[in-house]
Amino acid sequence: MRTIIIASLFASSLSACVVMPSDPLVQAANLIGYAASGVRSMTPNPPQNAVIYDRNSIHEVCIEWNGAVAMSDFVPALQNELMRRGVQSRVYDAGTQSVGCPVTMTYTGFVKWDTKVFSDAYTPYLTYVSLTLRRDGRVMGSAQYRLGSFAQDKWATTNEKLGPLVDALLPSNAEVIADSSRFPSQSASSGGF
Repeated sequence: MRTIIIASLFASSLSACVVMPSDPLVQAANLIGYAASGVRSMTPNPPQNAVIYDRNSIHEVCIEWNGAVAMSDFVPALQNELMRRGVQSRVYDAGTQSVGCPVTMTYTGFVKWDTKVFSDAYTPYLTYVSLTLRRDGRVMGSAQYRLGSFAQDKWATTNEKLGPLVDALLPSNAEVIADSSRFPSQSASSGGF
């Protein structure tokens, strides 16, 4: 009973809605699982091997598409994190020239699949990411993310894993607080910056 009370108190501090079965033992196990996965996903590992050669502020970057990273939200999350730092971005196909874009970014990433606690659905998650920033072909900086040794950040979102990397690569860019009322929604077909 004490375990159920502790698990209930801990789970009530989480900001998610939980549907509970009628069996108290299953309830306790569910609460502990939700609480543990919630706490683990809140703490992504800090960037590893971050090397910055050029600390100048960057305002636009072209991202070279890497089709080998099989994560549908990877590039949108990367663009979102760049935008958070005031950097406009666009994506170009690998093997082509990034016309009119002196600053480019390449990325690699490894994805694994697993089931979340109390779920049968397989979900992808990032285990490794490497970002490299270049100006006119010369490396400006690079940073890596690796899944924690105890996989405490396994289910952290792609944004949560990429955010610290982008922050490490753009130390001169202040975080921008976006006011969505100032920016009209853009269609996917509108190109350029």
